[in-house]
Amino acid sequence: MIRRIASSTNRRRRLTRARRGFSLVSMMVAMLLLLVGLMSLANANASTTKLQTMAQNRTYAIAIGRAYVEAVRVRDPWLVVTESAENLTADGQLSGAGPYVRTLTVTEIKQNLVQIDVKVEYPRGNRPVELSTMLFRGNGLAGAQ
Repeated sequence: MIRRIASSTNRRRRLTRARRGFSLVSMMVAMLLLLVGLMSLANANASTTKLQTMAQNRTYAIAIGRAYVEAVRVRDPWLVVTESAENLTADGQLSGAGPYVRTLTVTEIKQNLVQIDVKVEYPRGNRPVELSTMLFRGNGLAGAQ
């Protein structure tokens, strides 16, 4: 009989301990783990946004450079010369305060052959977009008839 009373008392103590719940220390550890997880997610989100912005700026710079290379290729080849830097908007329009900077460099390779280099610097870019093409000048009589 005494054993039965002792075992029922021990059982009540175990049930009472189980019902008490979490201690303050275990709650603080759980909160710390939750905080670390949330901070990691916030950091990943910020990094993703930054990389997405940089990729978008580079895409705009490539589009600006390609459009300008094509615009230069339709000019009279004998009138194409090096141009100084120009500020542009994201859609390629000239703007004094535009974030994109375009530069055209013309290098004569041979008498009738020139290399055209277009360099576009873009916001938050660590290196500019550089596009090159060759332009054959022909005999110089393209405009004469």
